[in-house]
Amino acid sequence: MKKIFLSLLLVLIGLAQAYAQTPSWVMQRPINDKEYIGIGIASLSDDDYMKVAAQNALADISSQIATKIENSSFLHTVDVDGKSRQMFEDKIVNSMCAWLEGMELKESYKSQEKYYVLYTLNKEVYRKNSEKRQSEAIAKGLDFLNKGRAAEDAMNLVQAVQLYGKGLEAVEPWLFMDLSTKVNGIRIDVPTELYDSYINVFSGMAITTNVANLEGEAFKPIKTPIAACLSRNGYVLPNVKLKAEFKAGSGAVTPTIETDYNGTAEFYVTNITSKDKVQEIRIGIDDSFVSTLPKSYRELLNPNTWPSAKVTITLAQSGSTAYLYLNEKNDLEGIERHIGSTLANNYFTLTEDPDAAECFIDLSTIMEIGEMVTSGRYNLNTCYCTLILKIYNNQTQQLLLDYTVNRVKVLAPENKTAEETIAMCIREVMKRVKQDLPKKIKKMNL
Repeated sequence: MKKIFLSLLLVLIGLAQAYAQTPSWVMQRPINDKEYIGIGIASLSDDDYMKVAAQNALADISSQIATKIENSSFLHTVDVDGKSRQMFEDKIVNSMCAWLEGMELKESYKSQEKYYVLYTLNKEVYRKNSEKRQSEAIAKGLDFLNKGRAAEDAMNLVQAVQLYGKGLEAVEPWLFMDLSTKVNGIRIDVPTELYDSYINVFSGMAITTNVANLEGEAFKPIKTPIAACLSRNGYVLPNVKLKAEFKAGSGAVTPTIETDYNGTAEFYVTNITSKDKVQEIRIGIDDSFVSTLPKSYRELLNPNTWPSAKVTITLAQSGSTAYLYLNEKNDLEGIERHIGSTLANNYFTLTEDPDAAECFIDLSTIMEIGEMVTSGRYNLNTCYCTLILKIYNNQTQQLLLDYTVNRVKVLAPENKTAEETIAMCIREVMKRVKQDLPKKIKKMNL
């Protein structure tokens, strides 16, 4: 019993001594009106626990300074949904750790499991350093703001938004400070002006076109140009890239082009590849320049609010009528349905009356059975498939297209039925047909 009592007594004495040796600042954060206090903790199991603890102490002081944000500061003026504000707050804390000067290591303590450090930063030293940084940030931000406005006045909007973005990058570590200054007797908040200018570069703009509706034909160009004029608050904007693309239907349009001195970019429809009766081209600002902006600020721009114009294309009655004749030599039974579908999707309107057709299409297929191939557990029959398709002018009998898919090799398992083998052959032949035939039809002179 005495031994147990002595053991307990020794444990209690050890705990009391350990508690007595633990610095008070580890147990309770000290308060000092003249200094910022930063306490960093790291596990002794960390490879570089001293460095980790020091970094944590630095982050501790940074967060104390960063939270001293007045309600009238820049961060309380941006982004009602909080996303932009959160982005800037995160940047502030991360950036502050890289520039805080004058921190001193006052004490350190090591327990059995953790390492503690106590850093201080004299508030007066911080004030003097921050005033210097504040002046530098205002000067840099104001320089980018003025250059951006000059570019905007010169109607070079892409350059303007790039300069505003660089200005935001220059001031972002100091956004918790008052970065306002007087310009021509008027006080402005530099980051707020940069932010508003950045997100509003493309506001107040409109795109008008010389035509609202065009008539076209499938698989042909349209000779009439589409002239798109970009303006802002009534003034034309040169040197801005516009792009035109099909939003309904499909086809090809001339590439992205800059507006000229009249704010105009001219586009041509070089081909219509859809047979939809009504199609639409949308003209808007080319957003490829966004990739040149600071990555974290790209999401602040909303291309959906930028101007656009639409031009409707109505297809005239087009497409030659054709009669599909299935030659007596047709080993790939059923392929005519697939060929007919491809022809109907690529210019022709098929008719059941050969006399009413403008084109006569002769289709024949050949399937040859070749050698037996052994592959693992299976014996495979080698089939060589050929498709011959000839298109004639039904009135003059002129041969317009002589198209052949020659001896496509197909390996069919020996246990497949004849119908299954033919189906496999049709699939392989049609892969080639769909790849080649539409291109050749579009080049025909009908």
